[in-house]
Amino acid sequence: MKSPSARILFTFLGFSLVLSACNMPLTKPAAPSTPTVSPSVTAAPTEPIPTVPAPTEPPPQPANTAIPAPAHVDIPGSPIGKVFQTVWDQTDEKTAPQKQAFGGDDFRTGKYERPFDQSMNYLPLADLVSVQLNREDPLWTYVLFKVNKPFTDDPSADTHFAIELDTDLNNRGDYLIVTGKPQSTDWSTNTVRVLNNPDMNVGGETPVMPDISLSEGRGYYNELFNSGKGEDPDLAWSRLSDTDPSIAEIAFKNTLAGGGNGSFIWLPWADAGMLNWSLLEYNDHIYFTDAGYPLKEDAQNYPIKALWGVDNTCRVPSGFTPAGLMPGQCPDVVVPDVPAAPHIPNICRRPCMSHPGCCD
Repeated sequence: MKSPSARILFTFLGFSLVLSACNMPLTKPAAPSTPTVSPSVTAAPTEPIPTVPAPTEPPPQPANTAIPAPAHVDIPGSPIGKVFQTVWDQTDEKTAPQKQAFGGDDFRTGKYERPFDQSMNYLPLADLVSVQLNREDPLWTYVLFKVNKPFTDDPSADTHFAIELDTDLNNRGDYLIVTGKPQSTDWSTNTVRVLNNPDMNVGGETPVMPDISLSEGRGYYNELFNSGKGEDPDLAWSRLSDTDPSIAEIAFKNTLAGGGNGSFIWLPWADAGMLNWSLLEYNDHIYFTDAGYPLKEDAQNYPIKALWGVDNTCRVPSGFTPAGLMPGQCPDVVVPDVPAAPHIPNICRRPCMSHPGCCD
């Protein structure tokens, strides 16, 4: 049995322990808090910091890609000798006030006398008076187109001059050499073109004559030469005559037509209206009723309509004597085999104005 003093001691110790427990902290230290964003508020986007590109070298300048002008070696001179094939053509200044041609238009043989616009206004710079061809130069063939007025009378006139060449003598044209109106008396290749037809169907089913159905061919469309650009930059040239202000001249290398002794048929043109070489021959691409007619004697088809502004001559053989009459040929053509001194000109003879094409 414990004594009273021992009980008092244990009671006092228990009471001290209770007091110590009462003086201990009641909560743990708070942890660092994380800020929160109210769900109803959207944070503003952050602007990106612009990047400044590093300095670079200036871009290289484009190289000069201009095509250099062709370097010319062979330049024509003037026709030499006295042998000229000359074809004379009707002129229409006397009947122009009546708004009709003098004559000589034969759609059936591709012979046109239409130096008029579609209102039958006369175009004297498209009205051929004569055409001469000279072959005596060892390199060049010259063609001289004389029209009915000096070119200075109408500087704005847009007349083109052309010569068709049939080099295989089948009455189908093989080459067309064409120039815009020359601008000076100096030889130039500007506006001069040489075209052919690789399909070899110029003239349609029946060369020279119109076909029953319009041709689906394309005439002269393949370009062999254009203003000095081509396999030979000197192939063809043009100029105004330095002696006659109403003559335009074309010179082409005779290699185009078989050389100095080559044989070919040639057909000259003046054109201020059509200017579409893919339509040659015109009577294969345009019906007569659509082409119209330049003489009032055919009231049903007068005036000219779809085919206008053109003038050509009959067809002339050069370097050979035709065996029989070719379609559209100048009548009574005299072609000496070997010109002898004194030279005899090759001339197409007939009473002028009597029928299509005239020779003198």
